[in-house]
Amino acid sequence: MMTAKRKFVFIAATIAFLVSIVILASNAKFLRAKGTDDCFACHEDKSLTMDKNGKKVSLFVDPALYKKSTHAGFDCTDCHEGYKPEEMPHNPNKKKIDCKTCHDKVKSPENSVHKNKDCSSCHNPHSQRPMKELKANNTNLCFDCHNNKNVKDFTTSLHFKKNIGCEGCHKGGHEVQKITKSDIPSVCGKCHGNYQKDFNNSIHHTVLKNGNTNAPNCVSCHGSHKINNSRMTIESQACLKCHLDEKLFPGENKGSAKFVANYKTSIHGSIQKDGNPAAGCSDCHGDHTIEKMSDPKESTVRAKMMNTCGKCHPGEVTKFNNSMHGREFNNGNKDAPSCFDCHGEHDIKAVLKSDEFSKINQADICLKCHSNNKVTKGKTNHTEDYKLSFHYLALKDGNTAAATCSNCHGAHDMKMASDPSSNINKKNVDRTCGQSGCHTKQLGEYTGSVHEVSLMTKGNSDAPNCVDCHGNHQVKSTDSLGISEGSRQRGIIKLCSSCHASVKIIRNNNLKNVAGTYLESFHGLAVRGGSKQAADCGSCHGNHNIRHSSDTLSTINKKNLGKTCGKCHPGASEVFINSKIHTQDTDEDNPVLLWISRIYIVLIIATIGGMTLHNILDYRRKKKDIKAGKH
Repeated sequence: MMTAKRKFVFIAATIAFLVSIVILASNAKFLRAKGTDDCFACHEDKSLTMDKNGKKVSLFVDPALYKKSTHAGFDCTDCHEGYKPEEMPHNPNKKKIDCKTCHDKVKSPENSVHKNKDCSSCHNPHSQRPMKELKANNTNLCFDCHNNKNVKDFTTSLHFKKNIGCEGCHKGGHEVQKITKSDIPSVCGKCHGNYQKDFNNSIHHTVLKNGNTNAPNCVSCHGSHKINNSRMTIESQACLKCHLDEKLFPGENKGSAKFVANYKTSIHGSIQKDGNPAAGCSDCHGDHTIEKMSDPKESTVRAKMMNTCGKCHPGEVTKFNNSMHGREFNNGNKDAPSCFDCHGEHDIKAVLKSDEFSKINQADICLKCHSNNKVTKGKTNHTEDYKLSFHYLALKDGNTAAATCSNCHGAHDMKMASDPSSNINKKNVDRTCGQSGCHTKQLGEYTGSVHEVSLMTKGNSDAPNCVDCHGNHQVKSTDSLGISEGSRQRGIIKLCSSCHASVKIIRNNNLKNVAGTYLESFHGLAVRGGSKQAADCGSCHGNHNIRHSSDTLSTINKKNLGKTCGKCHPGASEVFINSKIHTQDTDEDNPVLLWISRIYIVLIIATIGGMTLHNILDYRRKKKDIKAGKH
């Protein structure tokens, strides 16, 4: 057992030992602090400098920053060994400070671009901050050395705005690496994996992998530090930078620099939409999945063209797919037109503004396929006759309101005439011809006429519409109808007679042979005799507004006959006006004429019969005389 005296001695000794340790530690800290303060006595002077290799070098050390640094607990002599403060210079045999004396576990990989750099290039020993703070300010630290414009532009990039610093691509700390051209896709793919996958399947990556140094990678299009995410910038500065280079893409064929150059003057490249081209390279060819032009997966190949164009022009593509062209195209008909066949590829022009798509030149575009019955398999449709038509001649004379192919057939929704929804279906032709800016007046007159009513109410009517009278492609004007017949009247009469003298049409529509009776009338006989003033069909019945005589709007209604006949016979009597022109039933229509006809017939029979009988009797008498020898 320890006595009380011995316990007291042990406790006192322990206390004395601890006090001694505290005093020694305090003295050590005091001594160290005193040594650092001695250094700052001079080095806190901002004007303190020295000459080194002919240049003045600042020896200023900020005491405030040093006290906040991770090295604040160390004495200056811990790093600056062999320095003698009382001598100038302090250490004539100065050696490079070896940070690995303390940081022996920190090693730079062999492939690090900083492996031969001094630690002080990044870590200022007098103001070294904790690693957590250092990482937060890593990008600005890099700018201390990497301060060219290309790197400085990083502060305007999308990466910088999203707090992605230099270490995001180059790695950080002591493992900073230089990124080679072949490394770029994998480096970018760390964040943009889906795009890397698409790029790896593209023609760009294939060419790059095969060793073509001109092949683009991510940086070629998006830039290295000033990352371009603007579609306009990428396409104007990246795609065209390569694809307009005639050394890389020589010749004049598809894919050549000259072929691509047409884009700059196209409607896609010249029209701006919110500051961007209406359609850029990536809109048609894709961005990262660009395929070889001959690859079936390429977005501009014939099979995928509708999907590509439909991204911007869905309405037009829908109409095209429902059209005769579209049906044939989708059924694999190689002769069927696609968007490119009519509009071109890179040289697409504005339909309303360019000369290539002017109304008069549209005919040439359509006739490339539709002339000489190329696509009708032997069936004659006389499309080339359009150039002989009144419409085409009017366009040549400068009348831009005259119709061209698309005005009648539609631009993208052209269909066969047998299709009920077609613009040129028999029941739709009148509204096509009478559309705004064309023959609206004539449509107004035709609507409600006997011809229009028959067409709209009968399932299989053979009543005429516009093209039956005027022609379809070789459209004729009113004045030209009778040129081949010698007079306008004869042309009109022949035109109307093509239906009204047809036995089939007369029977199907329960009509009377008005063509035949007209020709036997005074008017008809006069025209047949060469008169150019006598009335033809249109003179009495009108042209487009032909109506039944019972219709009060009809020109041959009893209430309107005075005005109608008065155009040629001013002051004509009511008896004259009410006389029938087309006499069908003599008994009913004109009894007097019937009796006169009968009397004439009786007189003719009696006269001819009497002469015949006289000649027969005279002949018999002469025969008897001959036999009797009298002659």
